[in-house]
Amino acid sequence: MDEEFEIEEFTFYWNVDESKFKMLIKNYDNSMIAGFPPMGNVIPYHIKELLNDSEKILDLYSYNFPPMVEVREEEFEIPHDEIWYSEEKRLFCYVGKYPETEYIPKTAYKHAAGLACLSKELCVNALYTVGVIMPPTQEPFRKMQNEEPEAYIGFFEGSKREIPNRTKKMTRKNIGRYSIIRKTGLLPGFASKLGIESYAILGTGKYPEDLRACAGALRAFKRLSGFELETTKIEVMLEESAEAVEAQMREQKERASYLGEGVGPDPYMYG
Repeated sequence: MDEEFEIEEFTFYWNVDESKFKMLIKNYDNSMIAGFPPMGNVIPYHIKELLNDSEKILDLYSYNFPPMVEVREEEFEIPHDEIWYSEEKRLFCYVGKYPETEYIPKTAYKHAAGLACLSKELCVNALYTVGVIMPPTQEPFRKMQNEEPEAYIGFFEGSKREIPNRTKKMTRKNIGRYSIIRKTGLLPGFASKLGIESYAILGTGKYPEDLRACAGALRAFKRLSGFELETTKIEVMLEESAEAVEAQMREQKERASYLGEGVGPDPYMYG
């Protein structure tokens, strides 16, 4: 890391020798899976933990991240996102740990555009973002509830893969006014303009922080990408965590004397 440490809108620092690393991967067909808070980052985090040869190659900083420091083990550190790489799988895992301090469209665009350009430099040929979507509950889509897939997949310009089992392609016909918000949608959008095959995979959930939806998105990613990963333990952990959260929600509901109305996320936009 340079002696003079400075953070701008989009600043990254290499944890490996940049020139040697780029020489190593230049002839590889690399892929990247990227996830952002509040839920999508769960998937690449656990995948990079699963891969024995995964190595952190980059820290990404931004002055739009929350103005604070957080403890890691016994030391504090400045907020940053991370990129890990597995040479065996030729897979980059982007772990987006922090949201913007406040929603400023320019910030999300700048971050997504910078990451798309970096993906091109890293010889990424296929890029996937992951997140959560809640099925529509209003007409005319309510009838779809009984046949809801495990995940929806958003295809971007140049995306040509076949839809795997238990998933559906996101279209205006079957999704209506849904949108893929912020970097979960912007990143593959920018990447597709640079010639990178790009997809957004949204696991189907019952509520915004449904960890079962993350398990569904993980399975859909494996089927769509063709990566052979043994993720059973991760999926079981996500299922058990979801059960614990739901038990707590039921307990809170039983104790509540009043339930407010109109509280919750915009039902049309997820990422």
